[in-house]
Amino acid sequence: MHNAPLHVAGLVMGMANTVRHRRQGYVRPRPFSASDIERTLDHAFEVVDRWEAHGDIEWTDKRVLECGPGSDLTTGALTIARGARSYGAVDFVDNRDQAPDSLYIELGKRLGRRVDADALTFTRATFPNLDEVAGTYDLIVSNATLEHIEEMPSLFHSFARLGSPSARMVHHVDAQTHMRWLKEVDPLNVLRYSDFIYNRLLRFPGAPNRLRASDYEQAAVQAGWRVVATVPAILVRNEYVHRARLARRFREYDRLELLAFTLVADRLDT
Repeated sequence: MHNAPLHVAGLVMGMANTVRHRRQGYVRPRPFSASDIERTLDHAFEVVDRWEAHGDIEWTDKRVLECGPGSDLTTGALTIARGARSYGAVDFVDNRDQAPDSLYIELGKRLGRRVDADALTFTRATFPNLDEVAGTYDLIVSNATLEHIEEMPSLFHSFARLGSPSARMVHHVDAQTHMRWLKEVDPLNVLRYSDFIYNRLLRFPGAPNRLRASDYEQAAVQAGWRVVATVPAILVRNEYVHRARLARRFREYDRLELLAFTLVADRLDT
């Protein structure tokens, strides 16, 4: 498809998406139902495995904070099963009532041990300051969450306040268009629109922030973190990047082909 039809398709679908989210709120954090237990558990294992691999994580005795866990805390249960001392989650909305009661029972069957869901704590907090969150954490993680949050330097400052002197952040970021069909054919569609159009017609609480890998890296450094790695997860062909007609301010960005990645950063005093 050519640029003009993709531009129009993204605008129409995005406006419909904005109306829906403004009416309902950000109530579906994943592209599948929370009642699908098998898929939910598969997803949790995939997320924790990726954190572990990309972030070179050793969970033993670590205090873990997850930002934006979604509809359940199964990722937290897995970190504890792998040796973490404690797990806490924080989000601006609480969707845990979507998870079926049997979810942790089924996870226990997979793990071969009972899951103590009461050990998995959750705090509903105001972003980006997270004033409601207490404690000190050695690992601060997230999956497909940061792209929905504004004011990234302030959030990373909050993580620095909550992190131990040897804390590590491991954040998997899905920086591509999130609308289902367009995600496959035009993953950078979200970057096609000027700030004026995007802010007036396509923005809602939880909408993609349109930040790129370098934005996250700079925000981390500004907040007192040392970027260890930005690990590619999904790449698009450069031919598509060069052909796509993006809004002016995005055209000079480097690594536009990097659609999804994991940011790994340590406290500067590590």
